[in-house]
Amino acid sequence: MDGAIPFKGKTVEGYVAGLHRTFQDVLAREAGARQAEIARIEPRFRYNQSFESIAAMAPAMPAILLIMLPAVLTAVSVAPERELGSVINFYVTPTTRLEFLIGKQLPYIGIAYANFLLLAGMTIVVFGVPLKGNSLPLAIGALLYVWATTSYGLLIATMTSSQVAATFATAIASVVPTIQFSGLLQPVSTLEGGAQTIGSLWPSSYFLHLNVGAFTKGLGWEALAPDLLALACFGPVLTAIAALSLRAQER
Repeated sequence: MDGAIPFKGKTVEGYVAGLHRTFQDVLAREAGARQAEIARIEPRFRYNQSFESIAAMAPAMPAILLIMLPAVLTAVSVAPERELGSVINFYVTPTTRLEFLIGKQLPYIGIAYANFLLLAGMTIVVFGVPLKGNSLPLAIGALLYVWATTSYGLLIATMTSSQVAATFATAIASVVPTIQFSGLLQPVSTLEGGAQTIGSLWPSSYFLHLNVGAFTKGLGWEALAPDLLALACFGPVLTAIAALSLRAQER
């Protein structure tokens, strides 16, 4: 059983035990004999063998915090200039739309990454969850993740006309999908229809698996490589869309 997330592990344990008992009863009825208990299955958890919820929740919370706060801060850095009209000034300079947005984005990438280091330290020191896996893919994945989340904030800012609208839209549009569709409550693979599509196209889904995998499961490069490759795609794509949206909004 995968005990990295206790609620899921306990649910799987119950289903497996029920299926095994039903199978035994069917065999006994078909044989016309009474089922004798000759063995008893003792389930073992592959990860998080002590079955502690903190081992799942502490590494999962950075996925929510690192998409909401950096995205809101980045959106607020662009939205006021669009609301006041001062963003028009950059059109008379040699600065391109992409350079303007990246210049707004870089400081918040640094701030968000410092927050990740702080959250990782708190997970280890305060909550007592050791980092069992390789720290290098986790560090690279966190950098790619904050690049994606700040790019998401830029995209929301280019689609809203005021600072207040950008703040509320970014906060809601970042937290709700992360909680509902990223695998925090249930695996993305168990979702259906549009929910699974959103989960597969949401950066938090990959960072959540990466962070919990590095901390609780002790995963390394081979297991975390798909998450890193997926996260590497979000930042450039969202930034490019934000640059195109900024031009469409202003002209």
